[in-house]
Amino acid sequence: MSDVNGNPAPSADSPVWTVRARPVVDVTSRILCLLLGAALLVAGLIGLFTGVGEGPLVTVLAAGLLLIVMPSIVDRIRTLKLGKFEVDLLRQMAVSARKTADTLRRLGMGPELEAYAAIYTELNSPDLKAVRGQVLDRIVERVSHAAAVEKFDKDEVKELFLNGSPVVRVLALGLMEGDLSLMDSEVVLDAIGRSLTGNELYHALKLFRDGWTRFTPEERERLLAAMETNPHTVSGVSKTNVAQQIRELAGSSRIG
Repeated sequence: MSDVNGNPAPSADSPVWTVRARPVVDVTSRILCLLLGAALLVAGLIGLFTGVGEGPLVTVLAAGLLLIVMPSIVDRIRTLKLGKFEVDLLRQMAVSARKTADTLRRLGMGPELEAYAAIYTELNSPDLKAVRGQVLDRIVERVSHAAAVEKFDKDEVKELFLNGSPVVRVLALGLMEGDLSLMDSEVVLDAIGRSLTGNELYHALKLFRDGWTRFTPEERERLLAAMETNPHTVSGVSKTNVAQQIRELAGSSRIG
């Protein structure tokens, strides 16, 4: 079959240009990810010997590692059927905190939370522990911002922590960080004394520090005791620094 100029018309079976271009775009994006990731890793390694601060250095190294492993993560997700690979944080949250899940969904955070959760789940190698922490901190940051602009139910957030998976427990702490009125001393005590992950302990310590004036003297003593008896409090610079800031607050209170 020909067009009006006598040239052969594209057959119905011929792939359109978007289909033909897809492999080229895919390969190009993979190359860019690898090159940019390698560049960030090199910059991070240089930073180790030039006195760059720990915060920016960890961020650069984490971003570089994430970019390098991103192509394999994409391949992994593509090869899994939707039914077998479904993190669906909002669905997990809705089991014990439907209003909280509905609010996050209404704010349009569903796709973003799922994307971060998928990446977090796939980065299960011990060598990528720092990157996993960075990804989870990003999720916590997003829900914390949500709590700063929307009102959440305190009882639901507590149930979310008590009944949630390790990731959901940290998300509940993130909501409390965004709105300290959601904070519950029992939750913070459990998160410090029986934390399931390092991220949970870190964010619980932050809540203890930032909500110091909201706790009664008796609650502070219990929280301090839990902090001092948890050996993981001193594992990692970030947790150690926050714990020290809490001790300074405690010392000031006793002096006053």
